[in-house]
Amino acid sequence: MKKFLLGITALGLAASFTACDKCADKSCETSAADSLSSVYGAYVGTMVNTELTNYKQITREEKEAFLRGMQIVFGTDNNENTLTGMQVATQMSKELDQMQEQGIKIDRVAVMNNFKAAFLSDSIETSAMNRNSTEFRELYQRAMDQINAAKDAENGVEKVTDEEFIETFKAENPEAKTTDTGLTYLIEVEGEGDKPAADANVVVNYTGKHLDGSVFDSSEGRGPASFNLQGVVPGFREGLMLIGKGGKATLIMPADLAYGATGTPDGSIRPNETLIFEVELLDIK
Repeated sequence: MKKFLLGITALGLAASFTACDKCADKSCETSAADSLSSVYGAYVGTMVNTELTNYKQITREEKEAFLRGMQIVFGTDNNENTLTGMQVATQMSKELDQMQEQGIKIDRVAVMNNFKAAFLSDSIETSAMNRNSTEFRELYQRAMDQINAAKDAENGVEKVTDEEFIETFKAENPEAKTTDTGLTYLIEVEGEGDKPAADANVVVNYTGKHLDGSVFDSSEGRGPASFNLQGVVPGFREGLMLIGKGGKATLIMPADLAYGATGTPDGSIRPNETLIFEVELLDIK
């Protein structure tokens, strides 16, 4: 849209210069400018109407909402910072709308007040920004957990705790053990030969699951993964060091052996989440 509008502006300016060339005594400059404003508005209005109509069937009410947005911009000063602020607010508003749709109640006045305080601060501390980022993810996940818990309760679904899950797993699998670090593991195939050292390069098949059984990551379909054990979470490294080449195991690792209090940036793993990994050690290099 931006390039399209710039093209129209250039076309409009060329037309005005042409009109003025025809009026050497400048007698028609005012009327040309007035006409240009009217024609520009009608031209762009027609083009945008056509684009929106081709994109989707837009109703009269939706068109009026569109015009309210235009009037806000046209009613402000033409300061670049003001317009940029409006763009940021529009993006933030979309994100807040998404939270609202998920069931999280948002106080937009509180959002704006705290944005203002942070934005007008004379100093910018990286540690504070990181702290706010971590706190936001934790609170967001807590809010979603509360919403999901309420839905489960409403539907009669009883959610087990991490400890209850591990106790049930060990009761169903008497050979399962828990290490001093808190890693619960069940070796299904011991494997052969030496077990990998903590800094070994390995080739593995794996599937990572949440406690509800849903998969968040897997090598299936992509082929075996190759990496150094120093580059993986502690529970994964410790678990692979328990089996030899060809070995298979199920690992249940608490958050401090997995992705900790922050989870993953994309939200696929929640803060403080206990995880399950099914692993197969194909090779040690």
